[in-house]
Amino acid sequence: MRTRGSSLQPRLDGLDAAVDAARGRLDDELLDSVEASVARSTGRLQMSAAHTIVAIAGSTGSGKSTLFNTLAGVELSASGAQRPTTSKAKALVWTDDDVEDMLEWLGVPAADQHRRADLSPAPTRSRLPEGVILLDLPDHDSLEVAHHEEAQRVVELADLLIWVVDPQKYADAAIHRRFLQPLAGHRAVTMVVLNHVDNVPEERRPGMLRDLRKLLVADGIRDPRILATSARHGTGIKELRTAIRRRVEEKQNAALRVEADIRSAAVRLQDAGGDAPLTIPDVWVSDLERRVAAAAGVNGLAASAERTARAEALRRMAPLRRNRTETTGSEPGIRRLGPVDRPAVDNAVRAFADSVCRDLAPAWADPIRAAATEGLRETDDRLDGELSSLRFQLRLPGWLTALGVARALVGVCVLAGLLYVAASVMGGASTTLPVVALGVTTLAGAGVVLAGRTVAERVGAEQARTVEDACHQVIARVVRAHVVAPVRGELAPYARFNRGVAAAKQ
Repeated sequence: MRTRGSSLQPRLDGLDAAVDAARGRLDDELLDSVEASVARSTGRLQMSAAHTIVAIAGSTGSGKSTLFNTLAGVELSASGAQRPTTSKAKALVWTDDDVEDMLEWLGVPAADQHRRADLSPAPTRSRLPEGVILLDLPDHDSLEVAHHEEAQRVVELADLLIWVVDPQKYADAAIHRRFLQPLAGHRAVTMVVLNHVDNVPEERRPGMLRDLRKLLVADGIRDPRILATSARHGTGIKELRTAIRRRVEEKQNAALRVEADIRSAAVRLQDAGGDAPLTIPDVWVSDLERRVAAAAGVNGLAASAERTARAEALRRMAPLRRNRTETTGSEPGIRRLGPVDRPAVDNAVRAFADSVCRDLAPAWADPIRAAATEGLRETDDRLDGELSSLRFQLRLPGWLTALGVARALVGVCVLAGLLYVAASVMGGASTTLPVVALGVTTLAGAGVVLAGRTVAERVGAEQARTVEDACHQVIARVVRAHVVAPVRGELAPYARFNRGVAAAKQ
């Protein structure tokens, strides 16, 4: 047990961490239940692995007390078919070891503790496997609330459960819903006994057992262990003793029970908390920033800046036109951003929060949505203020004027070439050289014009990128401070919760 216990402790610590992270968010009753399960498991792992707690549980009239007496070989527990006769758990200690700490942990009163050595007549030591603490529990369906609560308390502590049903009530929906379905994850430490089979004709017994098996599988118990017995006539008792002995001699029941409790608690927590990413994917943040940029009109501003810069670059490469413009006193500029489209920004923020909360339970999702949206007005105001304060200056290369001069010189050369060709034609001289010269200057002129347009396009694109980058920096700063950071703050406890659940399920 020590080895198994040490390997189980990190899983128990994971449950503790998950409960701590979920306080104030998930249902307190659920968290208290998991916390109590951790305490029980920790307590059991600190005790002896050489002793196995075997609990016999069932409903009124199922014959569990008679079965307990039959296994003991002596009448220790009063039995009755109609009314509950067991109010406190009774224990038969099948060992000479000191197990006082375990009996105290189980809460079995001294008057209800029976030792093998005190039985009369003295039993054969092989009747039960060495180290067993056999418990007879109050009826689970007792009308006495205290009886039911006592039975439930001890069921949660037992290493191995023997659940007893009878032919009349084995299909009772209440028994399956209230008692057997919660044990679906505890198949490794649960046996189901169909008692009183002596009241069923022998030819009907196989069909009844098959029916019971189907019901247990429907409860979620995979490949359930089922035995048919008659405590009064001894039918199936030998097989039951053998099954108990085999399980006890493995000395793994306590650890298996703790493992089953951990799995069950982890599943309940995960079902209540949901399953979502522990961090916010970068693509979600990028999409939020893109949508906010669209709401702010960044794309339109960048396109306007591109057109303005391209036009100014072309103007600077046309000195004569530039000079005419300058005489009018008009200077090109880039307009500023106006107010953001607040409904569009708000919708983008809500869509972002919905993505984060998509697979989360409301207990986690509601605070996250509130964190994202409660400061929307402040977010919009800050976006308006910071974006409208941006100023953009045209940044054009100084050599554009030189390129304009080159264009003018090439133009002059082309004009001179045309005059040269005309003079040659009129003078009857050879036109070969003038035509070649004209062709060269024309090609050079076309090249310079094409280069100028290419430069203007690049200058415009660069100005657009400058505007976009400046706007996106503002948007990223505002959105991450007012939306993403608060959401991450609310998501952090969920991440701790999820990591704790994951550690418990390992």
